[in-house]
Amino acid sequence: MLDYLFFDESLAQRFASSICELGGSAVVESTPEGGVQVRVPQASLTDAAIERAGELYDEMFFIEQAELVEAGASEADACGVQIQLSTGEFTNVMMAPEQMNRLLSVFSPKEVQDLFAKVADAVENPQAHACTVCHVMQNGVMEKLRVSEVV
Repeated sequence: MLDYLFFDESLAQRFASSICELGGSAVVESTPEGGVQVRVPQASLTDAAIERAGELYDEMFFIEQAELVEAGASEADACGVQIQLSTGEFTNVMMAPEQMNRLLSVFSPKEVQDLFAKVADAVENPQAHACTVCHVMQNGVMEKLRVSEVV
């Protein structure tokens, strides 16, 4: 089950409609915390549709929800970034709307998502990321990272 959290019901309803247009099914539910959750059975979408749903969520949640919070039109106490773990499960990293707005003032929604995905990968695979600052400087690790991000 894929869960998408919103703080504005109209955004959640629009997102659910978009999921249906992608060929999936979606249920919109209120959360005990006062938010709105869109629940999507993962099996109802193709892999490409899941990816597109993530992009739509980024657009709606990161940009539109952040604008609503900033304008005072939403009473959100927290925002979040949804990350897919190596097991295929999804989790949310929650933060204050002010923090999300600060991130989005510098990074695009995709860059924020990519940043959190890299952190999750490093946490899940510490051996693959175990290096010292000296190792990074000596072996040009940062240059290799920049090249791989461009590709």
